[in-house]
Amino acid sequence: MLEQGHARLRPAAPADEGADMLGIPVSAGDIAVLYVDRFGRRRELAVTRAAEVPFEELAPLDRPIPYPGRQSFVTHAWASATDQLLACGSLRQQHCAILLDRDPAVGLRSAGPMELRWSGQGRRHSVRPAFVASRAGQREVICVQPEELTDQWRYEQEVLAVAASAVGWQVRVLVPPDGVELDNLQLLYAARSPRWLTAGQDQVLAEQFTSPRTIRSGVRAAALPLLLGLDLAYHLIWTRRLHTDTSIPLTPSSTAWACTGEVA
Repeated sequence: MLEQGHARLRPAAPADEGADMLGIPVSAGDIAVLYVDRFGRRRELAVTRAAEVPFEELAPLDRPIPYPGRQSFVTHAWASATDQLLACGSLRQQHCAILLDRDPAVGLRSAGPMELRWSGQGRRHSVRPAFVASRAGQREVICVQPEELTDQWRYEQEVLAVAASAVGWQVRVLVPPDGVELDNLQLLYAARSPRWLTAGQDQVLAEQFTSPRTIRSGVRAAALPLLLGLDLAYHLIWTRRLHTDTSIPLTPSSTAWACTGEVA
């Protein structure tokens, strides 16, 4: 629990043998932040002095490294809203980058641009959030929820909350999508770029969905080539100009309809 701006590490469960048995409080004054500035210099300063650092504009603290002897697991995620290329060190992080790109309130964002550091019982500890983003005018520090929630993870979130409270950051934890949600998001993500659109085609297609109908029938009504029209329909769903039921697999036979201002 957080008490008066402090985080306290509780003894880990017996199965979590790697966790530290600190039992000592951490305050904002105990926390430093490490990052790489605009000029490529590694810098470390007290987190209480980091309120004005534009982390969402900075490069990753370290570039993700592929597993030795394997083809890279480093996955780049292009942010269509800001034209930024994010280097993600895991598929879970990359899948959360898709969620960020679908959020219209998210502006500039960076993958892994900071690391929080503190000491306890003579040892150094750290946590590195997956992303920092500007969202609705505020700086948001974003973590990817691990597959297993350990005492160590919960403690790190408490330390992060203490740091964030001191400098006015928001903290958010993203759960990577899976199953049908992930399949649909990846399909829409592939059609997110507006660069290949011909002027006016999107409006012509959107006008075919004033009432619910299948995507395939709307494409035919707009007199568009099927494959081009499908990609364009998925692009309109990505940008929330069309709705569909994303709880079921997205196909050309899915029903879609024009948005009326609400968020999908």
